Amino acid sequence: MNTRQLTIPMFPLSMVLLPGETTKLYIHEERYKQLINECLTNDASFGIPYTEKGAVTGFGCEVKIKRILKTYDNLDMDVLIEGSNLFKLIEYSKVLTPKLYGAGVVEYINITQKIQLNNLQDAVVNYFGSIQNQFIDYDTVAGLTVYNVASSLQLTHPEKFRLISANNQQLHLLNQIKFINHIINTEQQIKDRFIDN
Repeated sequence: MNTRQLTIPMFPLSMVLLPGETTKLYIHEERYKQLINECLTNDASFGIPYTEKGAVTGFGCEVKIKRILKTYDNLDMDVLIEGSNLFKLIEYSKVLTPKLYGAGVVEYINITQKIQLNNLQDAVVNYFGSIQNQFIDYDTVAGLTVYNVASSLQLTHPEKFRLISANNQQLHLLNQIKFINHIINTEQQIKDRFIDN
């Protein structure tokens, strides 16, 4: 499979947005005001390489600007962004002269991979049934992507980073769901014991 490589503007943060997830960003640094304004002018998206302990890692998410929520007197901004893609970072430049911000060469991760592992399908059906109280059948699960399911798990940013950087994302997601189920079942057992006493 031929993977597409592209150079996009970069805004490093300790954050991963899966496709379709949204969040608000407060923009106050001049370089990122420039980045946001240029993305708005060109209807372009930008990359958020995930940072850990201040260092840029090799993975991240591409986001698009949904809208400017607020512009302050000093031209700081609140912007609403939405995750659109996930990537592996091939090359990164902290500053892309003459711009104030950086850029990176990215290779996109397949965000449309369906749930294929049988164990993972079982775990997803079980998770939605017992944890979310939603009946979901195997046909529905077969139509979901790894990232549809991951979005419903309310993972932390480090957990999302570990998922997108995993060699086998299906297996990683399976282990994540098993862990969540274990925690919730343990909590329920403790509650039940407490009630019995």
